[in-house]
Amino acid sequence: MIPRAASPCPREFGTIIALDIRHGCGQPVFRSKKSNDGVATRRRGTLKGSLQTMRITASIHGRAAWLCALLATSVLPSTARAWDEEGHVIVTRLAWEKLPDDMPAWLKTPEVRYRLEYLSNEPDRWRGQKSVDLDHANSPNHYLDIDDLEPFGLTVMTLPPLRREFLDLMAARRALNPDKFPSRDPGRDRNYTFLVPGMLPYEIAELHWKIAASWTTLKTYEKYREYVTDEMIENARENVVYHMGILSHFIGDGAQPLHTTRHHNGWVGPNPDKYTTKKSFHSYIDGGVIRHHRLRSEDMVSLAKPARRVTKTRYWRDICRYLDESFAQVEPLYILEKSGELNGEKGKEFIQTRLAEGGSMLAGAWAAAYRSATIDEFRVKRLLEKGKVSQPASP
Repeated sequence: MIPRAASPCPREFGTIIALDIRHGCGQPVFRSKKSNDGVATRRRGTLKGSLQTMRITASIHGRAAWLCALLATSVLPSTARAWDEEGHVIVTRLAWEKLPDDMPAWLKTPEVRYRLEYLSNEPDRWRGQKSVDLDHANSPNHYLDIDDLEPFGLTVMTLPPLRREFLDLMAARRALNPDKFPSRDPGRDRNYTFLVPGMLPYEIAELHWKIAASWTTLKTYEKYREYVTDEMIENARENVVYHMGILSHFIGDGAQPLHTTRHHNGWVGPNPDKYTTKKSFHSYIDGGVIRHHRLRSEDMVSLAKPARRVTKTRYWRDICRYLDESFAQVEPLYILEKSGELNGEKGKEFIQTRLAEGGSMLAGAWAAAYRSATIDEFRVKRLLEKGKVSQPASP
């Protein structure tokens, strides 16, 4: 949950909009608002090999990890990145602890948990490349400024369910009222991202279906086991875990109220209640407050909540409602900061609750994706054409 680069406050909308052609298929239609970074580098190899390496590493370094982190923070400039990682790890751990009983046992091993926890921070690592292409595609996926939807005649609960449908709608509204939206300032908007109020629910929904698709492949392979190799099964499992880990990042972002508002880097615009305007407020919530309260994943397991209900047919509404609930906590968070209670017991409970809600939503989203899997008939046809494999199948 690395905070966004400071943008004009409040963040301005632009006069023109473009389809986010870097996100995947397409033809340019209009120009877009804010965008993000979005290419992940993957380690090659099977899940089995990856997890074996992680098991060895964990056994050697596990006890000293906290000391290494402490030494690093004492000699390096303070950034939100290190402590942000712990926040995402907490959300992922709480979700993993509440995986429903009907999900496979191989997911519930410490090795898979370690992998999920590592992957939960991968989308923030993409920022380290400092690529305009990456940042344009990835950055808006980490937030949705719900209070900036109003000029488009939208609320979070009335958002169209498809990313490009949303972009088209905003373009149409701008075309009807060109004087209502300021133009883009290229000097401040190098990545061409300030014109979009965010794409977080779309990223969550799309990742939901990527996980489901990976489960479909695995389910198909398992049903036609004599036609696939052990390596195919292992790689299919690894794909499932990879997409689960990436989704954990964005659902974790959604649990942080400042990822749902224009007031993400301190209060902007009219401020009769005199809330903080510090641009460092976001990074403090992402990481500093976790450090202050000494919140660690192993200590929060008892606070894990059951998997939230995320349905196969109404998943979009479930996602938007989750973000709306987080948005409702924006002002309470500012009130805690103003009163000084953020660093006290009330603040600790607030942050713990947000992390627990993120874990509950993540567990529910994982379960919904698993239950959405089917059999890929096209893949079945190809397997049957190739014939049975020569190697003996594992039990």
